[in-house]
Formats: sequence, C-alpha cells, structure tokens
Amino acid sequence: MQAHRVAQARPADRPVSPWGLQRRRVASLGTVGLLVLSGASTGAAAARADPAHPADPMALAGAQPARPSLPPAPPAQPPAAPERPAAAAPRTQPRAAANFSTFLELRNDYSQSKTSFFNAAVLRGDYAFTRTFSLRADLPLAYAGDIEGQRDVGLGDVLIRPLVRVVGTPRFALVLGTDLVLDSATKRALGSGKNQVAPLVQAYVRVARPARLGAQLQHSVSFGGDPGRNAIQKSTIREFAIIELPRGFWVSPDQAFSIDHRGAHRVVSTSVLEVGAELSERVQVYLDPGIQVDDRGAVDWLVTGAVRWAFPQRARERAVAAAPVQRAGAGAGQAAGAGQAAGAGQAAGAAQAAEE
Repeated sequence: MQAHRVAQARPADRPVSPWGLQRRRVASLGTVGLLVLSGASTGAAAARADPAHPADPMALAGAQPARPSLPPAPPAQPPAAPERPAAAAPRTQPRAAANFSTFLELRNDYSQSKTSFFNAAVLRGDYAFTRTFSLRADLPLAYAGDIEGQRDVGLGDVLIRPLVRVVGTPRFALVLGTDLVLDSATKRALGSGKNQVAPLVQAYVRVARPARLGAQLQHSVSFGGDPGRNAIQKSTIREFAIIELPRGFWVSPDQAFSIDHRGAHRVVSTSVLEVGAELSERVQVYLDPGIQVDDRGAVDWLVTGAVRWAFPQRARERAVAAAPVQRAGAGAGQAAGAGQAAGAGQAAGAAQAAEE
C-alpha cells in the first residue's frame, strides 16, 4: 500500500532510469525487512507480557536472577493418637482410729512418796495376731524401799492382757479386753499379794487427722493370793488425748481417777503427760512424767521412760494395744507406783499415745 501511494505521487512527466528503478526496489525490500523485524520484536514482547503465551524457559532462566533453593518439604506425619488420661493412683484405705502391732519394749517405772519409793524394770511384749486381736505380757523386775532402810529386789506381779477391737473405722474404734494380774511377786513389798482380773473398755474418736481423743473404763477384782492381804475392788475412769506432731513426735495428756471401794484412800487422781518420738521406722522412745494425789493430799511423783522395737512387718504401724500408762494408787507402804503391773489391778505399761 505504501509503495502504491509513492508511485501515484510521482510526477508523470519525470523520466525514471533503470538504475534508479533498481535502487528503489532495494530500498523497498529493505523497508519491508525492517517492518518484518519490528513486527517480530513486537510479537516477542507481547508474548513475554502475555501469560497465555509462555516464553522460552531457557531464555527466562537466563534473564531472571538466581534464587536460593528451598529445603525439601518434610514427609507427612501420621496424625498422633490422642493421649489417654493417666489412670488415677489407687487410693489407700484410711487407717482405723486404733490398730494393734507387734513389738518388744523395755521400760522403767519409778514412783516416790515421802516414805517410800518403788522402781520396776519391765520387759513388755505385744503380739498382734491380726489387726483386731493382740496379746500382751509384762514381766517386771522390781526394787522397793522405805525410809527405814528396808530394801527388796525380785520379780513383781506378771500381767497378761488380751485385747479385741470390735469396731474399727477411721473416725471411731472400740476395744474390749481384760487384765489378768498374777500374784507372782517374790517379796511382799513387790506386789499386791492378790490375783486380779480387770475387764476394760477403750474408745477412740479421731477429731482431726493428727489428733484423737480416748476414754477407758476398767474395774478390778481380786481373788486368791495371800489371805493376809486386803481384797481389791477398784474402778478407774481415764480420759486422754493423742496428738501427733511433725517429724515423728507426739504428746499425750492423760488424766485418771481411781476409786477404791474397800481401801482407806477412796479416790486417787493420776495426771501424766507423755512425750515421745520415732527414732526410725522400728524404734520409738517416750517419757511419761506425772503426779499422783489421793483424797488426803498425799503426793507421789511418777516418771516412766521406755524404748520400743517394732517388728519389721509391723514397722509402719504404731501399736495402740492400750491407752497411755496409768499407775496404781499411791500411799505409804504400797507397792504400786510408776506403772507397776501388780499395782491394784492397773494395766501397767503404756500403749504410747501416738501409736496407731
């Protein structure tokens, strides 16, 4: 079209030489070639701009800057199974308010009045057949004297005590038993001179985790023995508390009133404060200072010290075969005092206050 317009504009009367015609053909061919090249360049640019016509990958790779290679994607992990809640630890059964245990104990009971003194070294053994039944035996070696210089040494009255726990819950326990005191003293001043039977009942109430309250009722009656000695008929009422402290310590205040239905001293009050500690899983020690006052105002001073060895299978269970120690009625010439097993039907020896 452009060549046709140029031909028409040319004057008709102007001659055209063959050389001129040739140069014009060459120029036209050059113009056409330039147009073709420019069209091709425009098409390539459009192709690069148009995403529908992708360019040569090799050309694009050479034109674009190099990019760092990305790490390979991690392999797909299977979904984790939901965790099951951990099983709850089995709850231990709470301990009863009173249990029995097996142990050996060496104790020393001492009492002193204005006119006499009495000392008993007692070997005690408790055997728990089950947690609800136990048997106790006390073997005392006694030493007694008075202001006149009289001294006696020998075997005292042997005590045997079976106990049965008839009720045992974490809050309450009820224990029944009896004391059998044998007239086994080798000297008159070392025993009561009578065989005795003394049934008893003990009750324990847990008022808090480390504290329990207790009460005991006991009645003693004598039989056989030396006919020249006075018969024994005595009742005892006791109240006590058991308070467990940190680090294996415990304290136990104890108050008892003994009523002698035949003797000259009708009422005797005995007050004891027990303090004890666990030295290890098997060894316990305790000390019981106390005072005893009768209805005439006579005073006896009491003190008991003991060490206890628990058997391995029972090392974690504290014994409560009986409540804390109480002593027999005091008075001039009496062989009672400081927890002697023979004293007026009392259950000599302590089931220490912190025991379980």
